[in-house]
Amino acid sequence: MAVDREQSRPWVEVAQSARILRDLLDETPPAIDGSPFSVIDEELPQSCEKWCRSYLSSALEHLGMWADYVAPMNLHPDSAVRHDARPVQTLARAALESASQAVWIMASRDPSEVLRRHLSLVLADWAEQRKAEVDLERKADLKKQRLDLLDVLESHGVKVDEPSYLTLVTTAAHEVRTNLSDGDLGDPAQVERLWRTAAGSAHGKMWPSLALRVSVEIDGQSFSFPDADAMSSILVLANRVTQYGVLRFIDYAGHEPQLAELLRAASLRLYARIPKVEGAPERLEDVPGYPATETKSATSQKDR
Repeated sequence: MAVDREQSRPWVEVAQSARILRDLLDETPPAIDGSPFSVIDEELPQSCEKWCRSYLSSALEHLGMWADYVAPMNLHPDSAVRHDARPVQTLARAALESASQAVWIMASRDPSEVLRRHLSLVLADWAEQRKAEVDLERKADLKKQRLDLLDVLESHGVKVDEPSYLTLVTTAAHEVRTNLSDGDLGDPAQVERLWRTAAGSAHGKMWPSLALRVSVEIDGQSFSFPDADAMSSILVLANRVTQYGVLRFIDYAGHEPQLAELLRAASLRLYARIPKVEGAPERLEDVPGYPATETKSATSQKDR
């Protein structure tokens, strides 16, 4: 069953958004003095800035793979793309979980709470690393590293906890929903369903393979195929959370005043590279309606 242009439009929009965001993040310099990241990272061995950049890079690597699949930079006229539900759900889920960690950390406006959340995820990361380690001596070192940090935090009265991925995802979605004018991602129950069906798809569960399909009858014969709208929903959620995370990261690094120019430069670079339909302008500046309305930062005025 062919996917029509309107159904696939959100897929291409997510693909090109991921490419711009990846370029934008790559071109964002280190945090400047006086920025939230520089204050939080002062004398901190595990840089909050570096970890948040890594979470967002992970999200964009997964969305970038989707981009190369659904909207490749080099097209063959006879090429056809087969769309199955599980791969896209898996990639979108990985991107969503990765970006949600950065957004969860940066959702607080209190530097001490940002630090607490950051170190909570650092400790959880180390715990997983220790479980995966096969060398006993290295495993013991990792355990000591974690216990030493816990002792330091306890001496300062800082309590850490390891949030579940569901908590990370729903909190991140709430942050986007609250602070972006176009951040309508559905209520927490809808976000949870999207995440659970994506996780179930990645794990090979049966119920998502049934829930994420639609059936039609043609000439008395029944056909079943992946639900294109369901694929769009999880992709849009992952993209919105990642987008918010990148914009918030730029703000926390102290580069928000340069955001409009950074975004413009990334958009120009992408437009120069992407395949264009016949008759499309060769330059982005010649596209009707460009430039769009003034870029808004991820931080709303009330938060600033």
